[in-house]
Amino acid sequence: MQIKTLLTSVVAMLVTVSAFAADPTPEQRKTVTSLNYVTNQLATKQAKIPAANTNSGTPGTSVVMYTNEAGTIGERQIYSDGAAYTANTDSNKLVTAGALDYKVNHIPTMATSKLTCANQNDGCTLWTIDDQTVYGNSNNQGD
Repeated sequence: MQIKTLLTSVVAMLVTVSAFAADPTPEQRKTVTSLNYVTNQLATKQAKIPAANTNSGTPGTSVVMYTNEAGTIGERQIYSDGAAYTANTDSNKLVTAGALDYKVNHIPTMATSKLTCANQNDGCTLWTIDDQTVYGNSNNQGD
């Protein structure tokens, strides 16, 4: 009796192990799985697109973009250096959030004064001078 039980257990274990080693069924493919499995499955679907502007020491600085031409892959460079913008070379690049944040936080300001009417009901015969900080650059007046 013990040999029959042992034999049944071995057969059940072999069936269980072979189920895990076999290719997944269509039903099993619908379930959440590992990153390695997904990566291996995707690798068989399409050739990898190489990153643009790469060499052994520098990662790519472009992204793949849609074009209107069938079979043509476009690309645009990424602008990420918020401190050194050059209109000639950087104007058509995609902007990272970090570069935009740098520019927004480094907008030049200048102090100025404004006149505010102190007595609107009496025809503004009295005025107050209020100091304020505005965004701009005093060196570029008249541009």
